[in-house]
Amino acid sequence: MAHDEFNSGARHGFSMALYAVRDVDREIEYPDERGKEDYIKYNAQKDLLYKIYESIKKQQKLEVHENDY
Repeated sequence: MAHDEFNSGARHGFSMALYAVRDVDREIEYPDERGKEDYIKYNAQKDLLYKIYESIKKQQKLEVHENDY
């Protein structure tokens, strides 16, 4: 029973972390102007968010064991 509660709590925590990353991702606006710095900033922000997202997914896979009873 305790193991199920851990998995449920861990799953919820990881889901909330992924939701927060997606929320920040929605706030990043594509640059309207043709300035090179704006595109560099936009791409850097997206790249960083992608790395954070992938790290959370990797940790979720390591920590949450669906069929481990």
